[in-house]
Amino acid sequence: MPTMPSVPRAPRRRRLSVDLPPETETATRALADRFFHGTTTDAVRAALSLLAWTVEARRQGKRVVAVTRDQLPARYEEPVLPGIEEQLVRDWQWLVARPHPWRRQLWIKGRRLAAGDLARTIEIEAWPPERAATEFDLPLEAVLEAQRYLGANRDLVLAEERENQLAAEQAVDALA
Repeated sequence: MPTMPSVPRAPRRRRLSVDLPPETETATRALADRFFHGTTTDAVRAALSLLAWTVEARRQGKRVVAVTRDQLPARYEEPVLPGIEEQLVRDWQWLVARPHPWRRQLWIKGRRLAAGDLARTIEIEAWPPERAATEFDLPLEAVLEAQRYLGANRDLVLAEERENQLAAEQAVDALA
């Protein structure tokens, strides 16, 4: 009986265990719940990203300060923190959060369709937004919003895509 060629698997993520004081754990979980749909890994990644950005700015002799928008200097830098940015500046009209055991991306309102899945389908099929709106029977504005969401959350969408692929491969392996 011929054997199927093995499919290369994505590298496993490594675990890091740390001891935290209770107040740090509470603050981390609160941050995760508020901005990252309860996923502490994403909250810790964002915190470490901000720390690295701050340390690098200070290493370069820059000052890191917080000012209101009307007090911004002519030239400035600011970190972009995926997850938090969407909570602070995005008021989606066609996208909603939906509880799911492991998916964290937003969904098309009134549909069982993740925004990233829609946008990736458009990308893969090389469809113009108007065709996608017709194919999925959606308002054009919903399609455009899903594409903007993908632009802001590509890493999350691709990670969930990989998880789906791994689950499908495991299901095929289980049948073999």
